[in-house]
Amino acid sequence: MERKAWLRGVWEMVKEAFCQKLFTCHLPSSPHLLPDQFSSHSVIVTGATSGIGLHTAREVAMCGAHVTLACRNTKAAREIAHRWQQEAHASRVLHVEVMELDLLSLSSVRSFAAEWERRARPLHVLINNAGVFLMGEPQKFSDDGIEQHLQVNHVAPALLTLLLLPSLLRAPSSRIINVNSVAHHCAVVNPRQWESRIDEKKFSSIRAYGASKLAHLMFLKILASKLMDERKNCIQCIAVHPGIVTTNLVRTVPSFRRRSFWRFDPKEGARSVLFCVASADVAADLEKGFAYYSCNCKPARVSAQAADVDTCMEVWQKTLEIAGLNADYLTQVMDNASNPTLIYRELLGNTSIIV
Repeated sequence: MERKAWLRGVWEMVKEAFCQKLFTCHLPSSPHLLPDQFSSHSVIVTGATSGIGLHTAREVAMCGAHVTLACRNTKAAREIAHRWQQEAHASRVLHVEVMELDLLSLSSVRSFAAEWERRARPLHVLINNAGVFLMGEPQKFSDDGIEQHLQVNHVAPALLTLLLLPSLLRAPSSRIINVNSVAHHCAVVNPRQWESRIDEKKFSSIRAYGASKLAHLMFLKILASKLMDERKNCIQCIAVHPGIVTTNLVRTVPSFRRRSFWRFDPKEGARSVLFCVASADVAADLEKGFAYYSCNCKPARVSAQAADVDTCMEVWQKTLEIAGLNADYLTQVMDNASNPTLIYRELLGNTSIIV
């Protein structure tokens, strides 16, 4: 099964790499896709100091939305926010704030969510953009004991999403946008092996990256389905592959960050993300509250394993376990959406972050 998935995935990546410019020739070069009414929205963007996240956050901020840059390097984020304000001129005040978030630390995720929840504001859009791909490096683990690709690309943003559900439910309509990757086609997910160290000879960074993206896709599908079952379909769950983009994601290969004729620049990569953030057409393509979009701003196919409901449920259950949440977390969120303090106290069991 893994070999078949790998071959299918390689084909999908090759096709995407050399044809994405053709597939997206109908799109504008600049991602000005947001409507004016977006100005009343509150948006969180993770990993907003570079690449796709930077350009996504900038476009949303320039449309007047209240944007929170959630990132590790808060100094760089504040400088970016200041530069945007200068670009907008003195006659226009941008609503941009910076909050610290380190996805390599689950305690940082919990602290961020608790700080946000203190404000008791609705959250209209959560963009889980931050990610990591340690190309060619040996397996590394976070202080939480989780392999780094799995933690940064799946477990941490999944925890963040779940903890922010009360805020997302406060909005009349909200969206969760997960920036995914065509590399998920290369992967096979086995949640029972998540807490085991792989033999170094068998470890592959590309497979680990693809598996983390596949896990996050499967998790989001189950979340969408459960929200529909709870009749909370005001939250739309969308995953998007922005294309193969020249960004800082591949930190260990400097040559990969150089511009190539077949890769998108970050502005081009942000187009499909912004489309999923704001387009009314997305709602028509949701299946059980979930949709997967490609870089051409059109619905795309997910891998065969992502369509396996039983395995998706395994991913859901294991994610809750690793994140330290009860199996009935979502049900209790729905029952106590108006009392988030109760949710944090009873389900997280950590009084230091109670709102």
